[in-house]
Amino acid sequence: MNNLSEPYDLKELFDKYNCKPESFVNIQIGCNNRIYILLNENIPPRIDGCFVPTKSDSNYSVIAFTVDWDNECVTGDEYYDLGKHEMNYHFIQPFGEQFLLVGSRCECDDNDIGEKNAAIMGRNGNIIRQFCFGDGIEDCIVRSDNSIITSYFDEGIFGNYGWGNPIGSSGLIVWSSDGKIAWENKRSIYDCYAINIDENENLWYYYYDKFELIRTDLKSEMSYLPGISGADRFAISADGRSAVFDGGYNKHGKLFAIKLETSKTAEPVEFPLEYRGESISVKIFGSLKSQAVFIDGRDRLFVKRFLNL
Repeated sequence: MNNLSEPYDLKELFDKYNCKPESFVNIQIGCNNRIYILLNENIPPRIDGCFVPTKSDSNYSVIAFTVDWDNECVTGDEYYDLGKHEMNYHFIQPFGEQFLLVGSRCECDDNDIGEKNAAIMGRNGNIIRQFCFGDGIEDCIVRSDNSIITSYFDEGIFGNYGWGNPIGSSGLIVWSSDGKIAWENKRSIYDCYAINIDENENLWYYYYDKFELIRTDLKSEMSYLPGISGADRFAISADGRSAVFDGGYNKHGKLFAIKLETSKTAEPVEFPLEYRGESISVKIFGSLKSQAVFIDGRDRLFVKRFLNL
């Protein structure tokens, strides 16, 4: 078993800041080693029960955690009220001393102008700059140089919400800090299921339909075969030799450890988590580099760093 340190009680945290549990949007780790929870006071319902609307027009807030990653514990938290915003945001990343918020969905009008679904905000929610990153965003990472990585799911790649020429057609983009495309993927991606960066901030991505894991420094690539289909999250060990994957199709909530060997299919080994003798079922798994945050079914937040496996 892989032991977890003391958890952070999210129910107590939400009571502390008078937040509704149903306002939870996402949890992400930043390159500054802090963890961020994005909250939306009134998450809009899906259109026809299927499609996520691009507008929310509601109040957002952020809870930021400081973490002692060596001892795998949360050491403090801060609350930021970002005020009311029109866009329906889904991702939160630190951007220097500011925040980057990005909406997953983005409509394009008849003049081929897309909604600005990415915003650099001050800590009080004032919008400093806005960009259009396209529709169908699966995930978003900001690296320490403030370059921004966005991955895309199938609708963002093939087009929906009015997009005839989708920005995300490559499936994976690196943007400069001023919102210009700096790099695009050249592989055939139908859906970019998961992304991460390693300790040197190389980009790693895992995609449909080949389910390969790719490491790139944006000049050359290395390909791995993790032996898992349909995973939506992974962490890269600090030594770069292993990964911890979500279980994929029919096994979400379970974790698997994988040794990274070039061009050889890995043999995933189940990687159970335990806290004080209790087996932990993972409801939410967030990661950046070798750092991971887990939330279980009892709304307990655990942090862990994978140095080697």
